[in-house]
Amino acid sequence: MIDKILKSEERTESKIQRDEKQLRRLHTLVDVVYALIIVRLFLMLPNPEASEVVGFDPLAIFTEGGDRFVMLIIGFILVLIYWFQSNKTTGNLVKTDGKHTVLSLLQLFFLLFYLYSVRLDLVFESDILALFMQSVSLALAGFMGVLAWIYATKHAGLISDAVSEQEAKDIKIGILSEPLASTFTIPFAFISPLLWNLSWLSVLVFGWFLKKRSK
Repeated sequence: MIDKILKSEERTESKIQRDEKQLRRLHTLVDVVYALIIVRLFLMLPNPEASEVVGFDPLAIFTEGGDRFVMLIIGFILVLIYWFQSNKTTGNLVKTDGKHTVLSLLQLFFLLFYLYSVRLDLVFESDILALFMQSVSLALAGFMGVLAWIYATKHAGLISDAVSEQEAKDIKIGILSEPLASTFTIPFAFISPLLWNLSWLSVLVFGWFLKKRSK
């Protein structure tokens, strides 16, 4: 009887150590993937050709590929926001488990799929399907992050005891505006690239609305 109890405690302790080690590995993987996506997006920025008469014009970046430039900057900013949010949520974890890890990996998958859809957009020049894929992939990536955080808050032992219930709620509210804005942009992909770019400003409205509602 005593031996069984001791073995059970050993298994519990070993599982805790595995979960903590898994969290560290997840941290590393997340940082690597985000860094690769950010670098890749930066390398996709338009490369204007130098004018034979007046030489290189820095404004050519905006005039020759305005829509494309704006699209990439929007993606660059959103990916950075997701990265900061990921650091904030995972930074409040003390360990992870299988289900939480799967949700985190799904978020990375949708971000990589977003990168693929950006590449399609550059090839087919603001094709409707490419814009649609960008909105959907960013929305799904954001919602996976939200689900991962909600799951962590509802399972004891995953988040730090220092995180209060109100702080956990505030974090959830704070990471909702980007996926909601991404969802909002979906129909604009079928109208025009310009309106699709402008529709991303809705992230400011969603952020303001969610903060006001949570008070």
